[in-house]
Amino acid sequence: MANSSNTAFRTLDHHRLRSAALCLALQRRFEELRSRDYPDEGAGEALELLGKLLVIVRKRIEGLTDERTLVMTSRAIVELGETLKYFDNAGTDQTPRGLVCLLRSLYERLNRQSKFLAWPQADYNFTIRSLIETLKVLFRHLGADAEVSEVFAEYTGPHYLVSFPRVERDNVSMLAIFGHELGHEIANDFLQKEGGSSERQARETQARLDILQALGGKPSLTDLHEAMQEVFQLRERALEELISDMVGVYLFGPSAIFAGYEIFMWNNLNAIPSDQNGGYPPGRMRIRVSMEAAEREGYIGVMRDMAADPSIGTTVSYATLLFEHLENLVQDKSDEQQIATSNAARIAYDWVAATLPSAQAFARNAVGQALYGESTIRSEVPGLVKRLKQGLPPNEIGNSIDPTAVDERSSVLAGWLVSLEASQASADTGQAIADLGRLNEKALRGLEYVVLQRRYRLGTRGTAE
Repeated sequence: MANSSNTAFRTLDHHRLRSAALCLALQRRFEELRSRDYPDEGAGEALELLGKLLVIVRKRIEGLTDERTLVMTSRAIVELGETLKYFDNAGTDQTPRGLVCLLRSLYERLNRQSKFLAWPQADYNFTIRSLIETLKVLFRHLGADAEVSEVFAEYTGPHYLVSFPRVERDNVSMLAIFGHELGHEIANDFLQKEGGSSERQARETQARLDILQALGGKPSLTDLHEAMQEVFQLRERALEELISDMVGVYLFGPSAIFAGYEIFMWNNLNAIPSDQNGGYPPGRMRIRVSMEAAEREGYIGVMRDMAADPSIGTTVSYATLLFEHLENLVQDKSDEQQIATSNAARIAYDWVAATLPSAQAFARNAVGQALYGESTIRSEVPGLVKRLKQGLPPNEIGNSIDPTAVDERSSVLAGWLVSLEASQASADTGQAIADLGRLNEKALRGLEYVVLQRRYRLGTRGTAE
Protein backbone atom coordinates (compact mmCIF):
# COMPACT_ATOMS: atom_id res chain seq x y z
CA MET A 1 0.00 0.00 0.00
CA ALA A 2 1.38 3.42 -1.00
CA ASN A 3 2.32 5.87 1.71
CA SER A 4 -0.23 8.65 2.09
CA SER A 5 1.04 12.20 1.78
CA ASN A 6 0.51 14.85 4.41
CA THR A 7 -0.38 17.24 1.59
CA ALA A 8 -4.14 17.86 1.31
CA PHE A 9 -5.97 16.73 -1.80
CA ARG A 10 -5.92 19.61 -4.30
CA THR A 11 -9.59 19.85 -5.20
CA LEU A 12 -9.01 23.00 -7.26
CA ASP A 13 -6.58 21.19 -9.57
CA HIS A 14 -8.92 18.20 -9.70
CA HIS A 15 -11.88 20.28 -10.85
CA ARG A 16 -9.72 22.17 -13.33
CA LEU A 17 -8.66 18.90 -14.95
CA ARG A 18 -12.23 17.62 -14.90
CA SER A 19 -13.54 20.75 -16.65
CA ALA A 20 -10.73 20.68 -19.22
CA ALA A 21 -11.34 16.99 -19.96
CA LEU A 22 -15.07 17.55 -20.44
CA CYS A 23 -14.36 20.48 -22.72
CA LEU A 24 -11.94 18.46 -24.86
CA ALA A 25 -14.32 15.50 -25.05
CA LEU A 26 -17.15 17.72 -26.27
CA GLN A 27 -14.85 19.37 -28.83
CA ARG A 28 -14.03 15.91 -30.19
CA ARG A 29 -17.70 14.94 -30.41
CA PHE A 30 -18.44 18.11 -32.40
CA GLU A 31 -15.53 17.38 -34.72
CA GLU A 32 -16.78 13.83 -35.29
CA LEU A 33 -20.18 15.21 -36.28
CA ARG A 34 -18.63 17.49 -38.92
CA SER A 35 -18.09 14.45 -41.16
CA ARG A 36 -21.78 13.52 -41.31
CA ASP A 37 -24.08 14.32 -44.24
CA TYR A 38 -26.62 17.05 -43.45
CA PRO A 39 -29.41 18.48 -45.64
CA ASP A 40 -27.56 21.80 -46.00
CA GLU A 41 -24.53 23.71 -44.74
CA GLY A 42 -26.26 24.99 -41.59
CA ALA A 43 -25.19 22.14 -39.32
CA GLY A 44 -21.50 22.63 -40.21
CA GLU A 45 -21.72 26.34 -39.45
CA ALA A 46 -23.38 25.71 -36.09
CA LEU A 47 -20.76 23.10 -35.18
CA GLU A 48 -18.01 25.57 -36.05
CA LEU A 49 -19.60 28.14 -33.74
CA LEU A 50 -19.78 25.67 -30.88
CA GLY A 51 -16.16 24.68 -31.47
CA LYS A 52 -15.02 28.33 -31.23
CA LEU A 53 -16.97 28.81 -28.01
CA LEU A 54 -15.38 25.73 -26.48
CA VAL A 55 -11.90 27.01 -27.37
CA ILE A 56 -12.68 30.12 -25.33
CA VAL A 57 -14.00 28.02 -22.45
CA ARG A 58 -10.88 25.86 -22.52
CA LYS A 59 -8.62 28.91 -22.25
CA ARG A 60 -10.73 30.34 -19.45
CA ILE A 61 -10.50 27.12 -17.44
CA GLU A 62 -6.71 27.48 -17.25
CA GLY A 63 -7.03 30.86 -15.55
CA LEU A 64 -9.80 30.08 -13.08
CA THR A 65 -8.76 30.03 -9.43
CA ASP A 66 -12.16 29.63 -7.81
CA GLU A 67 -13.30 26.06 -7.20
CA ARG A 68 -17.00 26.89 -7.27
CA THR A 69 -16.63 28.57 -10.68
CA LEU A 70 -14.82 25.54 -12.05
CA VAL A 71 -17.63 23.25 -10.89
CA MET A 72 -20.19 25.55 -12.52
CA THR A 73 -18.10 25.55 -15.71
CA SER A 74 -18.18 21.75 -15.80
CA ARG A 75 -21.94 21.80 -15.43
CA ALA A 76 -22.22 24.38 -18.22
CA ILE A 77 -20.14 22.18 -20.54
CA VAL A 78 -22.43 19.24 -19.77
CA GLU A 79 -25.43 21.45 -20.58
CA LEU A 80 -23.78 22.53 -23.82
CA GLY A 81 -23.37 18.84 -24.60
CA GLU A 82 -27.18 18.60 -24.78
CA THR A 83 -26.86 20.12 -28.25
CA LEU A 84 -25.37 16.82 -29.44
CA LYS A 85 -28.88 15.39 -29.80
CA TYR A 86 -29.69 18.04 -32.39
CA PHE A 87 -26.75 17.12 -34.59
CA ASP A 88 -27.13 13.39 -33.98
CA ASN A 89 -30.60 13.54 -35.53
CA ALA A 90 -30.19 16.40 -38.03
CA GLY A 91 -28.34 14.25 -40.58
CA THR A 92 -30.00 13.16 -43.80
CA ASP A 93 -30.52 9.68 -42.37
CA GLN A 94 -33.09 11.20 -39.97
CA THR A 95 -34.07 14.60 -41.44
CA PRO A 96 -35.37 14.56 -45.04
CA ARG A 97 -33.87 17.12 -47.41
CA GLY A 98 -37.37 17.88 -48.68
CA LEU A 99 -38.42 19.11 -45.24
CA VAL A 100 -35.43 21.45 -45.02
CA CYS A 101 -36.00 22.69 -48.58
CA LEU A 102 -39.60 23.56 -47.74
CA LEU A 103 -38.73 25.40 -44.53
CA ARG A 104 -35.90 27.37 -46.10
CA SER A 105 -38.25 28.49 -48.84
CA LEU A 106 -40.86 29.64 -46.31
CA TYR A 107 -38.29 31.61 -44.29
CA GLU A 108 -37.07 33.30 -47.45
CA ARG A 109 -40.62 34.14 -48.56
CA LEU A 110 -41.21 35.81 -45.19
CA ASN A 111 -37.90 37.73 -45.45
CA ARG A 112 -36.70 36.22 -42.19
CA GLN A 113 -33.47 34.53 -41.13
CA SER A 114 -33.51 31.44 -43.33
CA LYS A 115 -30.80 29.34 -41.69
CA PHE A 116 -31.87 26.83 -39.07
CA LEU A 117 -31.09 23.34 -37.81
CA ALA A 118 -33.92 20.83 -38.24
CA TRP A 119 -34.05 17.60 -36.24
CA PRO A 120 -36.61 14.94 -35.21
CA GLN A 121 -37.54 14.42 -31.57
CA ALA A 122 -39.22 11.57 -29.71
CA ASP A 123 -42.00 13.82 -28.35
CA TYR A 124 -44.94 14.45 -30.63
CA ASN A 125 -44.40 18.17 -31.07
CA PHE A 126 -43.50 20.67 -33.77
CA THR A 127 -41.40 23.56 -32.44
CA ILE A 128 -39.18 26.44 -33.52
CA ARG A 129 -36.96 28.02 -30.88
CA SER A 130 -33.81 30.11 -30.77
CA LEU A 131 -30.44 28.36 -30.70
CA ILE A 132 -28.39 31.55 -30.40
CA GLU A 133 -30.36 33.10 -27.54
CA THR A 134 -30.02 29.84 -25.60
CA LEU A 135 -26.25 29.85 -26.12
CA LYS A 136 -25.94 33.51 -25.16
CA VAL A 137 -27.79 32.93 -21.90
CA LEU A 138 -25.52 29.99 -21.09
CA PHE A 139 -22.37 32.00 -21.73
CA ARG A 140 -23.63 34.93 -19.68
CA HIS A 141 -23.63 32.57 -16.72
CA LEU A 142 -20.00 31.76 -17.55
CA GLY A 143 -19.07 35.43 -17.53
CA ALA A 144 -19.34 36.39 -21.21
CA ASP A 145 -16.71 38.83 -22.40
CA ALA A 146 -15.73 40.71 -25.56
CA GLU A 147 -14.17 37.60 -27.11
CA VAL A 148 -17.41 35.63 -26.79
CA SER A 149 -19.47 38.57 -28.06
CA GLU A 150 -17.22 38.84 -31.12
CA VAL A 151 -17.75 35.16 -31.95
CA PHE A 152 -21.52 35.62 -31.83
CA ALA A 153 -21.33 38.85 -33.85
CA GLU A 154 -19.40 37.14 -36.68
CA TYR A 155 -21.71 34.11 -36.80
CA THR A 156 -23.91 33.80 -39.90
CA GLY A 157 -25.16 30.26 -39.46
CA PRO A 158 -28.48 28.85 -38.14
CA HIS A 159 -30.25 30.91 -35.49
CA TYR A 160 -33.14 28.56 -34.87
CA LEU A 161 -33.78 24.96 -33.87
CA VAL A 162 -36.66 23.37 -35.75
CA SER A 163 -37.91 20.10 -34.33
CA PHE A 164 -40.63 17.73 -35.50
CA PRO A 165 -42.00 14.38 -34.29
CA ARG A 166 -39.75 11.56 -35.38
CA VAL A 167 -42.76 9.36 -36.02
CA GLU A 168 -43.92 11.88 -38.68
CA ARG A 169 -40.54 12.09 -40.41
CA ASP A 170 -41.80 10.71 -43.71
CA ASN A 171 -45.29 12.24 -43.58
CA VAL A 172 -45.15 15.17 -46.02
CA SER A 173 -48.72 16.22 -45.26
CA MET A 174 -47.99 17.15 -41.64
CA LEU A 175 -45.24 19.56 -42.68
CA ALA A 176 -48.03 22.12 -43.05
CA ILE A 177 -47.94 22.45 -39.25
CA PHE A 178 -44.76 24.50 -39.67
CA GLY A 179 -46.90 27.32 -41.04
CA HIS A 180 -48.35 27.58 -37.53
CA GLU A 181 -44.90 27.46 -35.95
CA LEU A 182 -43.65 30.28 -38.19
CA GLY A 183 -46.77 32.17 -37.18
CA HIS A 184 -45.56 32.43 -33.59
CA GLU A 185 -43.02 35.07 -34.59
CA ILE A 186 -45.79 37.10 -36.22
CA ALA A 187 -48.02 36.62 -33.17
CA ASN A 188 -45.24 37.92 -30.91
CA ASP A 189 -44.81 40.93 -33.18
CA PHE A 190 -48.52 41.70 -32.90
CA LEU A 191 -48.58 41.41 -29.10
CA GLN A 192 -45.60 43.74 -28.81
CA LYS A 193 -47.10 46.26 -31.21
CA GLU A 194 -50.47 46.41 -29.47
CA GLY A 195 -48.90 46.64 -26.00
CA GLY A 196 -49.05 50.44 -25.68
CA SER A 197 -52.04 51.10 -27.94
CA SER A 198 -55.09 53.02 -26.74
CA GLU A 199 -57.33 50.11 -27.79
CA ARG A 200 -55.34 47.72 -25.62
CA GLN A 201 -55.47 50.08 -22.64
CA ALA A 202 -59.23 50.54 -23.00
CA ARG A 203 -59.89 46.82 -23.18
CA GLU A 204 -57.53 46.19 -20.25
CA THR A 205 -59.50 48.67 -18.16
CA GLN A 206 -62.75 46.91 -19.09
CA ALA A 207 -61.23 43.53 -18.21
CA ARG A 208 -60.24 44.84 -14.76
CA LEU A 209 -63.81 46.04 -14.15
CA ASP A 210 -65.17 42.67 -15.28
CA ILE A 211 -62.79 40.88 -12.91
CA LEU A 212 -63.84 43.05 -10.00
CA GLN A 213 -67.50 42.33 -10.70
CA ALA A 214 -66.84 38.60 -11.02
CA LEU A 215 -65.06 38.59 -7.64
CA GLY A 216 -67.96 40.30 -5.88
CA GLY A 217 -66.77 43.89 -6.00
CA LYS A 218 -64.44 43.88 -2.99
CA PRO A 219 -61.79 41.17 -3.38
CA SER A 220 -58.50 41.11 -1.50
CA LEU A 221 -55.50 42.52 -3.33
CA THR A 222 -54.05 39.02 -3.59
CA ASP A 223 -57.22 37.56 -5.12
CA LEU A 224 -57.51 40.50 -7.52
CA HIS A 225 -53.89 40.20 -8.63
CA GLU A 226 -54.14 36.44 -9.19
CA ALA A 227 -57.38 36.78 -11.15
CA MET A 228 -55.94 39.53 -13.32
CA GLN A 229 -52.82 37.47 -14.02
CA GLU A 230 -54.92 34.49 -15.04
CA VAL A 231 -57.07 36.54 -17.42
CA PHE A 232 -54.08 38.24 -19.02
CA GLN A 233 -52.23 34.96 -19.45
CA LEU A 234 -55.24 33.18 -20.96
CA ARG A 235 -55.81 36.06 -23.36
CA GLU A 236 -52.17 36.19 -24.48
CA ARG A 237 -51.96 32.42 -24.97
CA ALA A 238 -55.18 32.44 -26.99
CA LEU A 239 -53.91 35.17 -29.31
CA GLU A 240 -50.53 33.46 -29.71
CA GLU A 241 -52.20 30.26 -30.90
CA LEU A 242 -55.07 31.73 -32.92
CA ILE A 243 -52.84 34.20 -34.78
CA SER A 244 -50.38 31.39 -35.50
CA ASP A 245 -53.23 29.20 -36.77
CA MET A 246 -54.30 31.97 -39.17
CA VAL A 247 -50.73 32.42 -40.41
CA GLY A 248 -50.58 28.68 -41.02
CA VAL A 249 -53.68 28.97 -43.21
CA TYR A 250 -52.25 31.96 -45.11
CA LEU A 251 -49.03 30.05 -45.76
CA PHE A 252 -50.41 26.58 -46.58
CA GLY A 253 -54.08 27.03 -47.45
CA PRO A 254 -56.27 23.90 -47.04
CA SER A 255 -53.25 21.82 -45.98
CA ALA A 256 -53.07 23.79 -42.71
CA ILE A 257 -56.73 23.01 -41.97
CA PHE A 258 -56.26 19.31 -42.63
CA ALA A 259 -53.07 19.09 -40.54
CA GLY A 260 -54.65 20.99 -37.65
CA TYR A 261 -57.64 18.64 -37.69
CA GLU A 262 -55.29 15.65 -37.37
CA ILE A 263 -53.89 17.06 -34.11
CA PHE A 264 -56.94 18.75 -32.56
CA MET A 265 -59.09 15.64 -32.82
CA TRP A 266 -56.86 13.87 -30.31
CA ASN A 267 -57.96 16.27 -27.57
CA ASN A 268 -61.16 17.47 -25.95
CA LEU A 269 -62.44 20.01 -28.46
CA ASN A 270 -64.27 21.96 -25.73
CA ALA A 271 -61.64 21.97 -22.99
CA ILE A 272 -61.79 25.16 -20.91
CA PRO A 273 -58.42 26.98 -21.16
CA SER A 274 -56.56 26.77 -17.84
CA ASP A 275 -53.14 26.23 -16.30
CA GLN A 276 -53.81 22.48 -16.40
CA ASN A 277 -53.89 22.39 -20.22
CA GLY A 278 -51.33 25.10 -20.89
CA GLY A 279 -54.01 27.73 -21.48
CA TYR A 280 -54.54 26.56 -25.06
CA PRO A 281 -57.78 27.64 -26.76
CA PRO A 282 -60.36 24.88 -27.32
CA GLY A 283 -59.64 22.86 -30.45
CA ARG A 284 -63.12 23.57 -31.81
CA MET A 285 -62.44 27.31 -31.62
CA ARG A 286 -59.08 26.92 -33.34
CA ILE A 287 -60.66 24.97 -36.20
CA ARG A 288 -63.43 27.62 -36.42
CA VAL A 289 -60.95 30.51 -36.68
CA SER A 290 -58.90 28.62 -39.26
CA MET A 291 -61.99 27.78 -41.31
CA GLU A 292 -63.06 31.42 -41.28
CA ALA A 293 -59.62 32.45 -42.58
CA ALA A 294 -59.79 29.75 -45.25
CA GLU A 295 -63.24 30.94 -46.34
CA ARG A 296 -62.08 34.56 -46.59
CA GLU A 297 -59.12 33.57 -48.78
CA GLY A 298 -61.26 31.45 -51.10
CA TYR A 299 -59.56 28.16 -50.23
CA ILE A 300 -62.79 26.28 -49.50
CA GLY A 301 -64.41 27.63 -52.66
CA VAL A 302 -61.53 26.56 -54.87
CA MET A 303 -61.70 23.02 -53.45
CA ARG A 304 -65.39 22.85 -54.34
CA ASP A 305 -64.67 24.10 -57.84
CA MET A 306 -61.92 21.53 -58.32
CA ALA A 307 -64.28 18.78 -57.13
CA ALA A 308 -66.37 19.56 -60.22
CA ASP A 309 -63.40 18.94 -62.55
CA PRO A 310 -64.03 15.54 -64.20
CA SER A 311 -60.31 14.74 -64.38
CA ILE A 312 -59.59 15.05 -60.62
CA GLY A 313 -63.04 15.58 -59.09
CA THR A 314 -63.23 12.15 -57.47
CA THR A 315 -59.97 12.74 -55.62
CA VAL A 316 -60.81 16.29 -54.49
CA SER A 317 -64.35 15.33 -53.44
CA TYR A 318 -63.00 13.69 -50.28
CA ALA A 319 -61.42 17.00 -49.23
CA THR A 320 -64.74 18.78 -49.71
CA LEU A 321 -66.44 16.10 -47.61
CA LEU A 322 -63.90 16.76 -44.85
CA PHE A 323 -64.60 20.49 -45.10
CA GLU A 324 -68.32 19.78 -44.73
CA HIS A 325 -67.55 17.73 -41.63
CA LEU A 326 -65.49 20.58 -40.19
CA GLU A 327 -68.18 23.15 -41.00
CA ASN A 328 -70.68 21.08 -39.03
CA LEU A 329 -68.15 20.70 -36.23
CA VAL A 330 -67.58 24.44 -35.80
CA GLN A 331 -71.25 25.36 -36.02
CA ASP A 332 -71.52 23.62 -32.66
CA LYS A 333 -70.72 26.36 -30.11
CA SER A 334 -70.31 24.07 -27.10
CA ASP A 335 -66.73 25.33 -26.68
CA GLU A 336 -68.01 28.87 -26.11
CA GLN A 337 -70.63 27.54 -23.70
CA GLN A 338 -67.90 25.83 -21.68
CA ILE A 339 -65.76 28.98 -21.61
CA ALA A 340 -68.74 30.91 -20.22
CA THR A 341 -68.70 28.68 -17.11
CA SER A 342 -65.28 30.05 -16.06
CA ASN A 343 -65.07 33.72 -15.03
CA ALA A 344 -61.40 34.05 -15.97
CA ALA A 345 -61.81 32.32 -19.34
CA ARG A 346 -65.01 34.24 -20.16
CA ILE A 347 -63.42 37.63 -19.50
CA ALA A 348 -60.23 36.69 -21.34
CA TYR A 349 -62.09 35.41 -24.40
CA ASP A 350 -64.44 38.40 -24.56
CA TRP A 351 -61.24 40.41 -24.89
CA VAL A 352 -59.85 37.96 -27.46
CA ALA A 353 -62.99 38.29 -29.60
CA ALA A 354 -62.62 42.07 -29.60
CA THR A 355 -58.96 41.79 -30.64
CA LEU A 356 -59.18 39.08 -33.32
CA PRO A 357 -60.18 41.35 -36.26
CA SER A 358 -57.10 43.57 -35.84
CA ALA A 359 -54.92 40.52 -35.16
CA GLN A 360 -56.17 38.89 -38.36
CA ALA A 361 -55.42 42.01 -40.39
CA PHE A 362 -51.94 42.24 -38.87
CA ALA A 363 -51.17 38.58 -39.63
CA ARG A 364 -52.46 38.85 -43.19
CA ASN A 365 -50.30 41.91 -43.81
CA ALA A 366 -47.24 40.32 -42.18
CA VAL A 367 -47.45 37.30 -44.46
CA GLY A 368 -47.57 39.64 -47.46
CA GLN A 369 -46.22 38.16 -50.67
CA ALA A 370 -45.72 34.80 -48.96
CA LEU A 371 -49.50 34.23 -49.05
CA TYR A 372 -50.44 30.97 -50.76
CA GLY A 373 -53.03 32.30 -53.18
CA GLU A 374 -56.13 30.44 -54.34
CA SER A 375 -55.18 31.23 -57.94
CA THR A 376 -51.99 29.22 -57.41
CA ILE A 377 -54.06 26.28 -56.20
CA ARG A 378 -56.29 26.44 -59.25
CA SER A 379 -53.41 26.51 -61.72
CA GLU A 380 -51.03 24.01 -60.09
CA VAL A 381 -52.73 21.47 -57.85
CA PRO A 382 -54.82 19.60 -60.48
CA GLY A 383 -51.74 18.77 -62.53
CA LEU A 384 -49.77 17.75 -59.44
CA VAL A 385 -52.56 15.45 -58.27
CA LYS A 386 -52.47 13.74 -61.66
CA ARG A 387 -48.68 13.33 -61.42
CA LEU A 388 -48.91 11.75 -57.98
CA LYS A 389 -51.58 9.33 -59.12
CA GLN A 390 -49.32 8.38 -62.02
CA GLY A 391 -46.49 7.64 -59.57
CA LEU A 392 -44.50 10.80 -60.41
CA PRO A 393 -43.07 13.41 -58.00
CA PRO A 394 -45.33 16.50 -57.75
CA ASN A 395 -42.67 19.04 -58.75
CA GLU A 396 -43.81 20.44 -62.10
CA ILE A 397 -46.74 20.66 -64.49
CA GLY A 398 -47.30 21.07 -68.20
CA ASN A 399 -45.21 19.92 -71.12
CA SER A 400 -42.43 17.55 -70.07
CA ILE A 401 -40.07 19.16 -72.58
CA ASP A 402 -40.66 22.65 -71.20
CA PRO A 403 -42.35 22.12 -67.80
CA THR A 404 -43.77 24.84 -65.56
CA ALA A 405 -42.30 25.23 -62.08
CA VAL A 406 -44.72 25.12 -59.14
CA ASP A 407 -45.01 26.36 -55.58
CA GLU A 408 -43.78 23.67 -53.19
CA ARG A 409 -46.89 24.20 -51.04
CA SER A 410 -48.94 22.96 -53.99
CA SER A 411 -46.93 19.74 -53.75
CA VAL A 412 -47.97 19.41 -50.09
CA LEU A 413 -51.63 20.07 -50.91
CA ALA A 414 -51.60 17.56 -53.76
CA GLY A 415 -50.24 15.02 -51.28
CA TRP A 416 -53.09 15.78 -48.88
CA LEU A 417 -55.75 15.36 -51.54
CA VAL A 418 -54.43 11.99 -52.68
CA SER A 419 -53.95 10.76 -49.09
CA LEU A 420 -57.48 11.81 -48.08
CA GLU A 421 -58.81 9.79 -50.99
CA ALA A 422 -56.71 6.81 -49.89
CA SER A 423 -58.19 7.02 -46.37
CA GLN A 424 -61.75 6.85 -47.71
CA ALA A 425 -61.69 4.94 -50.97
CA SER A 426 -60.05 1.67 -49.96
CA ALA A 427 -61.36 -1.01 -47.64
CA ASP A 428 -57.94 -2.69 -47.65
CA THR A 429 -55.97 -0.91 -44.89
CA GLY A 430 -52.74 -2.71 -45.72
CA GLN A 431 -52.92 -1.63 -49.34
CA ALA A 432 -53.82 1.93 -48.34
CA ILE A 433 -50.79 2.14 -46.03
CA ALA A 434 -48.50 0.86 -48.79
CA ASP A 435 -49.95 3.44 -51.19
CA LEU A 436 -49.47 6.17 -48.59
CA GLY A 437 -45.81 5.21 -48.15
CA ARG A 438 -45.17 5.51 -51.87
CA LEU A 439 -47.08 8.79 -51.93
CA ASN A 440 -44.90 10.31 -49.20
CA GLU A 441 -41.74 9.15 -50.93
CA LYS A 442 -42.79 10.85 -54.17
CA ALA A 443 -43.99 13.99 -52.39
CA LEU A 444 -40.69 14.41 -50.51
CA ARG A 445 -38.79 14.08 -53.76
CA GLY A 446 -41.15 16.61 -55.29
CA LEU A 447 -40.39 19.17 -52.56
CA GLU A 448 -36.65 18.79 -53.13
CA TYR A 449 -36.98 19.10 -56.89
CA VAL A 450 -39.21 22.19 -56.70
CA VAL A 451 -36.74 24.16 -54.60
CA LEU A 452 -33.63 22.88 -56.36
CA GLN A 453 -35.12 23.70 -59.76
CA ARG A 454 -35.94 27.23 -58.57
CA ARG A 455 -32.42 27.75 -57.26
CA TYR A 456 -30.97 26.40 -60.49
CA ARG A 457 -33.01 28.80 -62.57
CA LEU A 458 -31.99 31.72 -60.35
CA GLY A 459 -28.36 30.65 -60.59
CA THR A 460 -28.45 30.48 -64.39
CA ARG A 461 -29.65 34.08 -64.41
CA GLY A 462 -26.67 35.18 -62.36
CA THR A 463 -28.38 35.38 -58.98
CA ALA A 464 -26.06 34.49 -56.11
CA GLU A 465 -26.97 31.52 -54.01
